Formats: sequence, C-alpha cells, structure tokens
Amino acid sequence: MSVKQFLRSMNQKLAGKLTQSSEFRERMWIVNVRESTLKNEAFVVSEDSFSEPMQWMRRQNYSEYMIDELNQLRLSQSINFTVGNAEHCILRVK
Repeated sequence: MSVKQFLRSMNQKLAGKLTQSSEFRERMWIVNVRESTLKNEAFVVSEDSFSEPMQWMRRQNYSEYMIDELNQLRLSQSINFTVGNAEHCILRVK
C-alpha cells in the first residue's frame, strides 16, 4: 500500500468517526415511561447533554439489544420496551 493510499484510508476513517460522533450528539428522543395507569412520566432526552451515545438509556438499564434497536430507528419512528415494571415508549424526533 502506498503512502497516498494509506493517508486516504486514514482520512476516510477519521471522517467517518467524526460524522458518527457528531451524529449521536444531534439525536433527540421523547421517552414516555408508564409504570401504571396513575404513574406516567415523559422525558425529552437530548444526547447533546451526554458524553457518549445512549448514555441515558444505559443509565435506565436498557439491554444491548434495546440499544441496538434504538440505534436503527429513523426520525419519527418509535419503539416500545419493558424495563423492569415499566413500559418505555420511545420516539426519535431528531
């Protein structure tokens, strides 16, 4: 591999990592947590305020499967999970 090819490859990898890093910071979620008919909470989760992707979800004990599913959501798509005794309805808004 020539030096030129090596540098081009490294540049592409770096650009990909930077794009991936900035993309997670732009994501925003609406999370509705229902523990019962009387206890229902909603959160706006902006990943801009966290230091790593899905940090809020990890703190809520989401499994790796759940996090993988969330990573695949596109804008305006939603998904439901059961975490402990609560149902989490998550909508990706940004």
